[in-house]
Amino acid sequence: MPYQGDTTQAPSAPAASAPTTSTPSKTAARTVTVIPAVDLFLGTVTIMSHAGTARFRHPEPRLITQALTQAVRPTQWCAASRVLTVTVAAVGKREGVQRHFPLCHGEQA
Repeated sequence: MPYQGDTTQAPSAPAASAPTTSTPSKTAARTVTVIPAVDLFLGTVTIMSHAGTARFRHPEPRLITQALTQAVRPTQWCAASRVLTVTVAAVGKREGVQRHFPLCHGEQA
């Protein structure tokens, strides 16, 4: 049986324009890879980075712990917005699903 594939012509690419280079703005949030330490009893999350050690609070630290046990990528921390991002496994999502945990400022360690 002969091959009966699609014989339509592929759409042409849009006209080439000047190359655009995007430079990250100074206000763009920078994230770093971290391994957070979660204290379930105190409800604190300790994050160590090059800038130092900081301790934050979260109302449901068990949710962070559950997400960390299902993590499929390194945990990301954005100090500017104080958001911890954990990428967890998800059915049908090869890259996983990001879960964001906003942390309240606790005490400096």
